[in-house]
Amino acid sequence: MSIASFFLDLIYPPKCKFCGASLERESWEPCPKCRKAPFWLEGAQGVFDGKYFARCVCAGWYQGALRDQVLAFKFSDRPQYARAYGPVLARQVRLFLPGTYDVITWVPVSRQTLKKRGYDQARLLAEETARALGREAVPLLEKARATPAQSSLESAARRRKNVKGVYAVPRPEQVTGQRVLLIDDILTTGSTLEEAARTLRAAGASQVVAAAFCRTPQD
Repeated sequence: MSIASFFLDLIYPPKCKFCGASLERESWEPCPKCRKAPFWLEGAQGVFDGKYFARCVCAGWYQGALRDQVLAFKFSDRPQYARAYGPVLARQVRLFLPGTYDVITWVPVSRQTLKKRGYDQARLLAEETARALGREAVPLLEKARATPAQSSLESAARRRKNVKGVYAVPRPEQVTGQRVLLIDDILTTGSTLEEAARTLRAAGASQVVAAAFCRTPQD
């Protein structure tokens, strides 16, 4: 450890990015306790089928401490959390989606949301996941207009209507014939991922698979 790192650890003690517990050294990996937390998805419960995406993998349940942290990541100016999430999601991709994609992209926010928030959380998540996979995430989609937050809509039908037709592929030549891994932060009803995947398929993608960091528990 360098002298600078030593004094930084004294002033700002390393903490687990998932629970805030003190650590002996700086790490973006979950601490030993958090690795065993009940909010992580295990085995097949982290895999979901779709209509326009062939399969979606998720890393954790959107509940408890993980939900609180993801909300902070998304709405409370915590873009650095993506560094902790990316490697975790990448493990799920390696396990359940090997050899199923040629290119990695994300579900984008609108320009208005980007301006207000200052960053696109799905892009950061995709970039960190891609980095952990030894790949690079590239922009393939854009969101043509701002829409009410999906979380503000209760029914699946209203969520589907809310995102219908909002995504576009500016450069179809980047998509034609490609197998795409589409990344987003939270999977609830799947409406957002399905619409983004439908748009990619309509632009010529041969297949779309997906990955979302969290999955909302279903009744």
